[in-house]
Amino acid sequence: MFLAQSALGAPEIAWSSFAPELVPTTAALVLLLLGVAGRRRMAVAAPVGLAVIALGVWLITTELILPGAVAIVLGVALPALVVAFPRTPSLVQAWGAGLALAGALVLTLWQYTAMLAPVGEGPMLVQSALQGSIANDGIALFTRLTVYLTALLVVPMGYGYLRQRRIYRAELEPLLLLATVGMAALGTANDLITIFIALEVFTLSLYILAGWARRDRRSEEAGLKYFVTSAIASAVLLYGMALVYVATGTVDLPAIGLTIGLVTTPRSVAAIGLALITVGVAFKVSLAPFHLWTPDVYQGAPTNITAFMAAATKAAGFAIILRLYLVAFPSLEALWVPVLSVLAAITMLYGAYLAIVQRDLKRILAYSSITHAGYATIGVVANSADGLSATLWYLLTYAIGTAAAFGALIALERRRQGEVTFADLRGLGREAPDLAAVLALSMLSLAGIPATAGFVGKLMVFRAGIDAGLTWLVVIGVVSSVVAAFFYLRIAGVMFLEEPTGERGRPQVSMGLSVTVSVSAVLVIYLGVQPQLFLDLAGNAAALVR
Repeated sequence: MFLAQSALGAPEIAWSSFAPELVPTTAALVLLLLGVAGRRRMAVAAPVGLAVIALGVWLITTELILPGAVAIVLGVALPALVVAFPRTPSLVQAWGAGLALAGALVLTLWQYTAMLAPVGEGPMLVQSALQGSIANDGIALFTRLTVYLTALLVVPMGYGYLRQRRIYRAELEPLLLLATVGMAALGTANDLITIFIALEVFTLSLYILAGWARRDRRSEEAGLKYFVTSAIASAVLLYGMALVYVATGTVDLPAIGLTIGLVTTPRSVAAIGLALITVGVAFKVSLAPFHLWTPDVYQGAPTNITAFMAAATKAAGFAIILRLYLVAFPSLEALWVPVLSVLAAITMLYGAYLAIVQRDLKRILAYSSITHAGYATIGVVANSADGLSATLWYLLTYAIGTAAAFGALIALERRRQGEVTFADLRGLGREAPDLAAVLALSMLSLAGIPATAGFVGKLMVFRAGIDAGLTWLVVIGVVSSVVAAFFYLRIAGVMFLEEPTGERGRPQVSMGLSVTVSVSAVLVIYLGVQPQLFLDLAGNAAALVR
């Protein structure tokens, strides 16, 4: 038996195919060790740093220059952070997580330019690994970009906020990193088992993060409600996957797509599995009527965690939808396109309508996220290369605009030390014009006003819908956008057109929050005025591992 195994040889693992995920995963484990080590942090940082530096040198000798450089920088940074912040271990955790996420972003771009960049004119190259369970293609690239960028903005954004509320603990950054890895892995998952494992990795972390403020009843309620509803949705999704496996005899998404089209496949069983999967994924992205958990969870969770959930979870959820429906179920298009179209129409109208009657800004942004899930679904039901590119682009622009909005909301919440309502926004344009400008800019982007990133994203999904013959759905999207513009512009009007009420002091803006909000605002403008580079990238990303 041993000789037979030796003859077969060890399986080859293309480590580069999931190199971006290795960095935050390793960082999460190291930061957990640092949190446990207490005052003996250097006993952990020094040997780990030396090992990572040695790995970087070895990578450089094998001509992997950029990955090696990233490893060396992170290896040097780890003990350097411990030395630089001997009395504030929380800064070691925050900086360590931020550097790891930046390294993951760098490796994502390296992976694209080194392995997936298109040759001449045409779609990007694609790469599969681990016997086809991982796929590096357009969905993987944009999911990684969106998720890692969102997490990189959230870490410094929430540091001062958590410290002020006295709910900071050393486990936060590792949990955030693990959630990020799970979301990024969903973008690469190419079989049902990998999808479910990646899904549970990030949802288990989010259960804890949603209820992070243990002394806040609303946060505890948010964590429990998210746990119960998400567990039920995961069970429904898993049962649907099991039925698909029964019908096709495989868990590989491309193989499922080929098998369902055969005459011998029991299509009724596959259709029931597809229905259950649709319920599960609709919950993950908050499509109505499976959205009922969203407002309460978003309102109760700490605001920086809400920002992460609102932006990054959407990207991960739609990665599942795009991968499943376009790769595994294209032959069942006659079933899922009408169903998702109706869900998208209900979501766009319902979310916009309920957002109008809200007073709390976190609930407004929660219903806003529901509405935007409907817009992104238009690109999915278009079932075309343009629709795929439009959805990926839309999720990126939505994440950036949402990060800017929640960053401004955190500054207001730190001053208010409680929920932020319209009364807290009155006269903000005179008290803190820079913060009011950022919040107004993010609202304009979410509303889809020209010269912002949100306008380009909405234009792309609407155009893809029209090209696919879904004019009626695009009309509903336009009507929903007009309704949504009312409460977006109302926020800007309250800040700049109404007088402030009493002495409230300036909003509290830390250095990290100021930097992340400024970066988000710049990206909102840049992607709205000069989007061509990323539009070309989105166009080339319309390639799937089939």
